[in-house]
Amino acid sequence: MVKVFRYRSTQLKPVKAMLLTAALRRTRALLAALRPDVVHAQGTVLPAIERHFYGDLDFAARVCTVHDVTAHERRPMLGSFRRFYADFDALVCHSRASMLRLHGQLPQTPVTTIPHPRYTPLAASPCERETAREQLDISPLAPVALLFGFLRPYKGLDVFLSALAIAAARDPRVLGVVAGRPLYDIGPSRRRAERQHLPVRWDLRYVPRDEMGRYFAAADTVVLPYLDTSDSGMLELAAAFGRPVVVSATGGMQEAFERYRYGEMVPPNDPEQLAAAMFRKHDAREGQARSGGATWSAAAEQTEALYRSLIARPAVAVPA
Repeated sequence: MVKVFRYRSTQLKPVKAMLLTAALRRTRALLAALRPDVVHAQGTVLPAIERHFYGDLDFAARVCTVHDVTAHERRPMLGSFRRFYADFDALVCHSRASMLRLHGQLPQTPVTTIPHPRYTPLAASPCERETAREQLDISPLAPVALLFGFLRPYKGLDVFLSALAIAAARDPRVLGVVAGRPLYDIGPSRRRAERQHLPVRWDLRYVPRDEMGRYFAAADTVVLPYLDTSDSGMLELAAAFGRPVVVSATGGMQEAFERYRYGEMVPPNDPEQLAAAMFRKHDAREGQARSGGATWSAAAEQTEALYRSLIARPAVAVPA
């Protein structure tokens, strides 16, 4: 494995863009020397820059896994996601909902749906609930709802806080835990929580792999109150830790929940229903009955089959 792009989270975005541009030049030279049959991109960060990089790789079949069908936040300076995806020979997504949205935008581009497997490798060393709560200084009697991962506007932090306010009025023992690095200014949300005396615990940083288990072990439910999304690996992470999930019925989240069915689905942007669901007792037997779901071996087989089909295509003659 060769890592050609390194950056620090504290660096300004223009600096990261310059570093990425330089890294892509090095990667282009490396790939030109290796001449792989397939180049597989995992989404995009800066489509305006990355589009030209992948568009120039005419010696390989180009595949992209689409994590976001459209940009979640309006940031035109990043470039068009649609134009970026249009340059690939094939696209991969994780749900039928995302596949249909992609077909609507790019009807000529083949799209393969490969369901996202659970992140079982990240849950290899589970933590006991009592130990986790001691480490996090959480009462053993508190009903705990966890919002975990990078914080972005579409992930519904303010809906979570509104639901927490409703739930706390009904049961003063409840606690909301927000753990993850913000990717936007959440100052107004934190000030609101302080002003309303909401029972919320903040750990606003990137939570490393060796610490994430304690948060899931301490939680009674994992909450994904997304306003809109394509797909999310967070449900698969919660499933790997065996936690019930409360999920907004948006995008491919409905299909992912159908594979798991431990927890509850609620309408997006509905604090009342979210408040009731995220502190409700959920039957663990339902989750155990659905413990199969998508597997990494099945995903690997589907991916390999896609690669082979692209490699087997007849070469297109270039006009003289």
